[in-house]
Amino acid sequence: MEPSIERWIEANKSELTSISDGIWAYAELGLAEHKSSKLQMEYLQEQGFTIEAGVGGMATAFVASWGKGKPVIGFLGEFDALPMVSNKAVPYKDPLAEGAPGHGCGHNLLGVASMGGAVALKQVMESKGLPGTVRYYGCPAEESSFGKTWMVRDGAFDDVDIALTWHPGNTNAVRNSSSLADLVLKFNFYGKTAHAAGDPWNGRSALDGVELMNAGIERMREHMRLDSRVHYVISHGGGAPNVVPDFAQNFFDVRAADIPELKRMHSWVLDIAKGAALMTQTRFEEVFLGYAANVIPNRVIARILHSVMEQLGVPEWNEEELKFAGKMQSQFEPELITRTVEQFEETGITPGQTKLCDFVVPYSDRIEGGRGSTDVGDVSWVVPTAQFTTACYALGIPGHSWAVTSCSGMSIGHKGMLYAAKILGITGYRFMTCAGLRDKARAEWEHQLKGRKYESLIPPEIKVPPLPFE
Repeated sequence: MEPSIERWIEANKSELTSISDGIWAYAELGLAEHKSSKLQMEYLQEQGFTIEAGVGGMATAFVASWGKGKPVIGFLGEFDALPMVSNKAVPYKDPLAEGAPGHGCGHNLLGVASMGGAVALKQVMESKGLPGTVRYYGCPAEESSFGKTWMVRDGAFDDVDIALTWHPGNTNAVRNSSSLADLVLKFNFYGKTAHAAGDPWNGRSALDGVELMNAGIERMREHMRLDSRVHYVISHGGGAPNVVPDFAQNFFDVRAADIPELKRMHSWVLDIAKGAALMTQTRFEEVFLGYAANVIPNRVIARILHSVMEQLGVPEWNEEELKFAGKMQSQFEPELITRTVEQFEETGITPGQTKLCDFVVPYSDRIEGGRGSTDVGDVSWVVPTAQFTTACYALGIPGHSWAVTSCSGMSIGHKGMLYAAKILGITGYRFMTCAGLRDKARAEWEHQLKGRKYESLIPPEIKVPPLPFE
């Protein structure tokens, strides 16, 4: 263990918590995280890091570096919020502002823990005169445009030896999970406006095109692989029912277990859009918003993360936090909590209480598939990478919800964040100071790649990601 990293984080927890709460209050959407990005950059500059801003063509992306030469250990941070999940730090639904964004994925915690781990490692290296470079990657728009993907495309990770990250969750766990590759797209349909009652024959409904495309997607579902997903919203459907809409828009996520299957599905989705346009005598254009590759797990790094997690010991919850979590759970279906507890029991654990996780989930080397998507996947194709979760919200609470926003702005989330910062800093120190560990992680990475090469699906003509929520 490296106790000075743990001590530094404990000594600086008030400042780290304050930065996290500031980002929580800003609750900025992807590619618009200007205040959140600035807050972190200013803090890192104060800590002696050099800042490169505007990385990957994104105003809110940055890389903060300290040190010189090899090895290079990178810490990945995120700080974007989600639409429509604003909430006060209370155990019931009560938005700060109706319909406003909120940190329903805990990214205010994610970025600050990674930043804290990086700064703690820097402090130890400086005091001991150790060689090497510490990097914190300020990665925007994970929820929408997959900011890391654009940073990878521009070579920001080319010289990194090991990349470490984490994610707020409801358990303390290191899992060797992959993820689904993902394309984020909008489809704009264009028709002809007309009076819907007076002369509809002169109009061509763009909304009809959107709805027929969606109907085609529903027929596609029967023939998709079990680990594939397509979901959408109608982000623009017209203005008034008595006007034939000449513009309508779909907003899509297309997901698959790997890149070849994702490309096949994308081709099918395009064919459906073409058919919908033909049937409605409209036209459409595809708008590319983002792309993420599937994650390449790394068992060597995962084992170290798990051992550090166990050696540190989990945070202790007080009565007030347990009561908060219990009241929050009562807002949701009891089956959600029951199912979570059953999953623990399958691993041989019987929780002493079922409100907040107070143990480390047993580690397994088994590599599992994933259901969500993350741009950590793109980093993992070019650098040996691993990640973990710590308990930052109540057991059984759904992700991307107001309840996660609530926990992310109070002591439950803060404790999970500081725990994560310690795990990251100590793990970073071990890889920084042990060439043998780095070599083993790289050999595992090459084994998992099986000779495959990273392929970015970002169209080469697109230099800067479009704003996803315009």
